[in-house]
Amino acid sequence: MRLRTLLLALLLTVGLATAASAAPKRGRVGGVVVAQGTPQLGAIVVVTPAIGPGDPLRLVTDSHGVFASTPLLPGTYTVRVRLAGFLPAFEPRVHIVTGHITLLRIELGSLFSSIEQFRRGPRPGDSPHQWEWVLRSASLTRPVLRYSGGPVFDGSEHRRETRAIHGRAEFTTGSLSSWSPVNMNPLGSTAFLYNEGLGGAGHLMLAGRVGYQDAATTGFAATWIRPTGAQGRAADSTTVIFHQSQMGTGQPAFRGVEIDSSQRLQFGNSVKLDYGAQYVFAGLNGNVSALRPQARLHVAVAPGWVASFLLGSIPEGRRAADPELALNRFPIPVESNGRLALDDAWHEEIAVRRALGSDASLTAAVFHGSDANVAVFGRGTLISTNTISDPFSNAFVYNGGSLDQWGARVGYQQKLSSHWDATLVYTSTEALAPPAADFAGASLRNMIRHERRNLLGGLLAGRIPRSGTELSAGYEWVDGPVLSRLDPFGASMFGVEPYLNVSVRQPLPSLFCCRIVALIDVRNLLAQGYVSLETADGQAILIPAARAIRGGFAVQF
Repeated sequence: MRLRTLLLALLLTVGLATAASAAPKRGRVGGVVVAQGTPQLGAIVVVTPAIGPGDPLRLVTDSHGVFASTPLLPGTYTVRVRLAGFLPAFEPRVHIVTGHITLLRIELGSLFSSIEQFRRGPRPGDSPHQWEWVLRSASLTRPVLRYSGGPVFDGSEHRRETRAIHGRAEFTTGSLSSWSPVNMNPLGSTAFLYNEGLGGAGHLMLAGRVGYQDAATTGFAATWIRPTGAQGRAADSTTVIFHQSQMGTGQPAFRGVEIDSSQRLQFGNSVKLDYGAQYVFAGLNGNVSALRPQARLHVAVAPGWVASFLLGSIPEGRRAADPELALNRFPIPVESNGRLALDDAWHEEIAVRRALGSDASLTAAVFHGSDANVAVFGRGTLISTNTISDPFSNAFVYNGGSLDQWGARVGYQQKLSSHWDATLVYTSTEALAPPAADFAGASLRNMIRHERRNLLGGLLAGRIPRSGTELSAGYEWVDGPVLSRLDPFGASMFGVEPYLNVSVRQPLPSLFCCRIVALIDVRNLLAQGYVSLETADGQAILIPAARAIRGGFAVQF
């Protein structure tokens, strides 16, 4: 742990030194926001680089309607302004010059004073996304106004825009995860997500999930997302998760608590540092806890080139700000010689990303990972002190032991059109694998080997504009049998899961004030990768990626 702490401190020091040595001269942007000639207090001004990396800078006008930015790198920026009761304003090309302050006078219009502008449509030369942003950002106009040459129905706006949706309830059946004490594989479940704005304090999101039938699993999560702060601090979040599963009548219950905190520091437009930590507590016939730090440094080394350095133990997808997703990604507990244990994982990675024009990118990475307690899922009559079994079925989770791996990854992402994206990923790394031949009388632990495997995956995702249908189809091929997941960090980054996976989201006609979306997710449709073994501990079918179907309805209100 001391070595990991020193590595994280070294990473932070390198980031600060890089930012200080590479920081060129800067300029500023400032001005006043008025409406009908009157300065406006509390208007939100968002300054975003038009080209290159960098997070948006969020400013708030004072009592005189004045705003001023921190020093910015020279270049072209977009400036967006919004204020309750007024139509948002958009400046697509604001030039920041070294050693100068670019002054703006931004006029906000009311809904009624802007109707004539909408009737005429965008001016020649306007950005094609300018009017879309204006309409989507205005809560008063979003339901009724949108400039277009013809009728448009965009069924994916609930996922991509700042739509005023406060809550979402899901009614689904099935589960996408293999059995574990965290996921008891309920036949049916009900989930909810509620999002409440806290003004300048950010957003509070609450999520919960309740399972039924014999395997009763319940969970609750809360996420607080704080807005951009001063001195280069970008938005950060804190998530608290509570999990409980009843392991059977008269059996002990599994209880788990997770606290996840993530922060971001922005140093100009060239250096960004994401860091945080996760605390996990689990209890089932004993207690276990773990503290997992994480840090990723991004450096824009040249136009179109970004280098990143990662130290940590948590794939980025498991640290998403959506608390409902976090409920499904609680760390898996395993048994270790009769005692409860958590995976003691650690990951180091160096990656370089190259932008290939405005619609494509290529990412290459080398990484090293180690894990002391790898979870192996399966079904059968396995009897071992390293096994946690389902009292209602023959499912189990087995402690596969340690794994040390070196690997390399190449990922290519391409925007095919305004509605479709494609991803290709190649990874070579090590994983737990079954033996090449039968070992009569050997325990499962003695049969597991470490083997190098290669995977090649692709993902096509997009939507059909007229119907609003969102589709995602991906396939990941592995060149040999495995018992554990290959490169979960790569899967989190590119969204490519093992074997054949399909997801569909179909918006249905709105009901009163609610929006209804039918959904179905299929994982490992062809049930590939299953491994059958006869061991001294019993006969088992080991499942690196479970075939699973989850479907139902999501109601947004």
